[in-house]
Amino acid sequence: MLAGTALSAAAAPRAWAQAIPAGPDRPARHPAADAPRPKTETITVTGSNPVESADGVTGRAPGGGMMSEQTEAKAITTVGRDFIAKLAPITSAAQMIQFAPGTNIASSDPFGLSDQTSINVRGMNQSELGYLYDGAPIADISAYDPYTSQWGDTENYQEVQLSQGTSDINAPLVSATGGQINIRTVDPSHTFGGLVDYSYGSHKTNRGFIRVNTGDILNTGVRGYISYSNATYGTWRGPGRGQRRHIDSKFMKEWGQGNSISFVEAYNENNQPVYAPVTAQQWRQSGNSFNYTANPFETNEAGSYWQTEVGDWRSLILVAPMHFTLTRNLSLHITPYLYWGSGGSGMGQWDMPVNNYNPSTGQNQNLVLPYPGLAYDDAGTQSFHGDGYYLMREYHPGIAGHLDYKAGRHHTISLGAFYDYYDDAEVTNISQLGPNGDPPNTWGSYGLKFPNGYEYNLFLNYHMITQSIGLYVSDSTSWLNDRLKLDAGFKYVMMNRAGTNNYDNAVPYAVGTNYATPLPRLSGSYMLTPHDQIFFDAATNFRMPTTNSYFSGVPGNTMGIGGSVKPEFSISEELGYRHTGQYNLTINLFNYNFTNRNITTNTIVNGSSFAGVSMNAGGQTVRGADIEFGLRPWHHLSPYVSGEYLYARTDNNLPATADNGALDYLPTAGKRVPMAPQWTTSAALSYDDSHLFGNFMYRWIGRQYSDFMDQESLPAHGQIDMTLGYRLPDMWHLKHPQIQLNMYNLASWHYRSGIQSLSNNTNPTMGVHGNLIDSSGAPAYLIASTFAMMVTATTGF
Repeated sequence: MLAGTALSAAAAPRAWAQAIPAGPDRPARHPAADAPRPKTETITVTGSNPVESADGVTGRAPGGGMMSEQTEAKAITTVGRDFIAKLAPITSAAQMIQFAPGTNIASSDPFGLSDQTSINVRGMNQSELGYLYDGAPIADISAYDPYTSQWGDTENYQEVQLSQGTSDINAPLVSATGGQINIRTVDPSHTFGGLVDYSYGSHKTNRGFIRVNTGDILNTGVRGYISYSNATYGTWRGPGRGQRRHIDSKFMKEWGQGNSISFVEAYNENNQPVYAPVTAQQWRQSGNSFNYTANPFETNEAGSYWQTEVGDWRSLILVAPMHFTLTRNLSLHITPYLYWGSGGSGMGQWDMPVNNYNPSTGQNQNLVLPYPGLAYDDAGTQSFHGDGYYLMREYHPGIAGHLDYKAGRHHTISLGAFYDYYDDAEVTNISQLGPNGDPPNTWGSYGLKFPNGYEYNLFLNYHMITQSIGLYVSDSTSWLNDRLKLDAGFKYVMMNRAGTNNYDNAVPYAVGTNYATPLPRLSGSYMLTPHDQIFFDAATNFRMPTTNSYFSGVPGNTMGIGGSVKPEFSISEELGYRHTGQYNLTINLFNYNFTNRNITTNTIVNGSSFAGVSMNAGGQTVRGADIEFGLRPWHHLSPYVSGEYLYARTDNNLPATADNGALDYLPTAGKRVPMAPQWTTSAALSYDDSHLFGNFMYRWIGRQYSDFMDQESLPAHGQIDMTLGYRLPDMWHLKHPQIQLNMYNLASWHYRSGIQSLSNNTNPTMGVHGNLIDSSGAPAYLIASTFAMMVTATTGF
C-alpha cells in the first residue's frame, strides 16, 4: 500500500475535490475553497501497490496479463507484458496466445525455437490468418506460413494481440479470412539504461540477451534501443543442435500533438534442426524415439540423416510507422515496410543416379560430382548419396496509409490505401554428401550442375511476383454521448500474379492471373453501463491461393495447374458482450460461411515435410461460442479462464481420382472439418506480490480429425505449465534483479500435439459415383516435448 503521501495546502483541496464527486451528501465546492491556506495539511492516500520490475511487469493487468480491457466492436484478446515477461525469454508469439479462446497451438519444442508449429483459430489454420509486426505484414505469402521463431525477441514485445474474427480494415493483408495476429514492440525509454538476461535450460539450451536504451539523444527528441540475443540448443528428441542469432532496434521521435515517427528493425539468422513428422502407426511403434538418424547412410523409419534435414534462414524486417496531425480534425498515418528472407531447409538424404535429364540440352547427362570417387554402382546404374535442399528467396516491400478526418461531432471518416509487392523465387536442388557423409553446408549452396553449368532441379523451380493494391473507406460514428458507436467500411482489393515455371519442360511455363474482390463490413457497439458493452460485426474477407498452387512439379499438388485453385472467400458475423472493471468478461457468438476454402498443408516427401500445398476444401460452415474471464489482482492473485465450443462442417463432396482413373467425389458433405476441435479450454492462476511471482497454467484441446473423411483423428490432449520467480532489491547498478524458473509439460505427458499434414481420405473409400478411391496417404503429426525447464536471471541497469 502507498501511505504518508504529503500534499501542499494548495494541492490538497484540489485532490480531495477530484476524488469525491459532488452529490446530495456533499455540495459542490466554492472556488474559494481552492485558495491557499497558511498551514500544510497531510493526507494519506491508499491504493494498489504497483510492481516495480526491470522487464515491464505492472502487476495490474486482468488475468495476470492474459487479457486486457477492450472496446472495439469485435472479438480481441491481448496478451501484455505482465504475462509475456513471465514466460521463457525465447517463447514464440504463437505460444503466447495459446491460452486465448478458440486457439489451438501445437508446438514441436518447448521453448518456441522451432518453426514446426501449427496455429489454428476457430478451426481455421495458420495460412488463413494475417500477421503484423508493428503494422507490417510478415507472413510468407508463398504459403502464408508465419515462422514465428524469426520475429522479435520476447523482451521487446509490448503485447501480442489476436483478433479471432476479422482483420482490421487498414491492414495490408491478403490472407486474413480468419483474423489477425498483431505484435507491438516496446517503445524506447527516455532515460539511458537497459536490460540483460541469461537463460539455461533443458537440452543444453543457452541464451543471452542485452538491450541498451539510448535515452533522449541530446536535444533531438530522438530516443531508441538496440538489442542482441544468441541462443544455442539441442533437439529434445533425436540428434541435432541449432542456433538463433537476433538483432532488434527501435528509434522514435514524438513532437507536438500526436506526431511521431518510428523506425523498427528485426534481423534474424536461424540454423534450425528439424523433427521428423510421425504417422499414427509410427507413433504407436516408436513414440518419442521416432526421429532422424545420428549417423550418415544409416536407415530407419524416418529415412534420413539429421544433418540433411537442417534448415538455415536469414530475414530482415523494417517498418517505419509515421503519424502526423495535419489540422485539428485531420491526421495522416503512413507505414512503409520491407521484409527480406533468404535460405531454405534440407529435404533429406537421396540416392540419386549420376545420369539425369538436362532440360537446357534436352538430353540425359552426367552431373559433375565434387567427389566422383564416392559414386557407387546400383544395379548397373552409377549413383551417389545426395542432400536434397529447398531454397527460397523473398523480397517483400510495401506501403500502407490512411487519412482520418473528424467531420463534426459524430463522424470520423477514413480514406486509405496500400500497395504490396512480393517477389518469390523457389528451387529445389541436390548436393553430394562428402566423404564423412555430411552435406557441404546447410544453406544448399552447392547444388550439383551439368557440364554446361545448368543446375539440376530436384522437382521445383519457379519465380512468382504478386502485386496487391487495396483501397478502402470507412465511417465511424458516435451517438448518445459516445454510448452508441457504428462503423461502416468498404475495401476493394486488386491483385496480379505473374510467374514462370522453369522446372524441366513443365506446363504451363508462364502463369498470369488477376483478382479483384469487394469487401464490405459493418460493426457497432452500445455501452449499457460504463462497464458493460454489447457489440456486433459482420465482415467479408478473402485469401489468395499459395504461389506454388499454380505450378506442376510441386509434391502433392494434385488440385490443378495454372490457377485452378480459386481464392477463398468468407462471410463472418459476431455478436458479443463484455464487462470491464475488477473482472473482465467477454462472451462471443460467431458464424462463418466459406466458399473455396483453401487449406494449406504440408506434404511428406522422402520423410521430409514440404510446406505450402493448397487443398480446396469447397464450402464450409463454422459457428460457435467463445468465453474469456480475467480478474484483476485480488490479494495478489489473478485467475484467468477461456473456452470455446466449435461446430465446423464441410458443405461439399470433394473431387478425387478413382483407382480406375475416373473422376469421382469423396462423400465429405456433413463431415467434421479437419483441425477443428469441438471443445477447447484454458485456465491459469497468476500470483505477484512484487517479490514472489508465478503462473500455473493448463490448456486442453479436444479431439480433431486429420482427414476430410473423419477416418483418423488426433486424440484430445492437455498440458500443464508453471512459472516461479523472485525479485530482489536493487543492488549496486543492478535494477530489480530477478530469477525465474519456467517449467513446461509439468506432468511430462506423452502425446502428439498437432497435425502437420492432412489427408483427403486415410482409408480406401467408395466414391459418390461408386468408384473405389484409394487412400491419399496417412496424416502426419507433431510430437509434444516431454518435461522441460529453463532458469533465467534478469536485471536492469
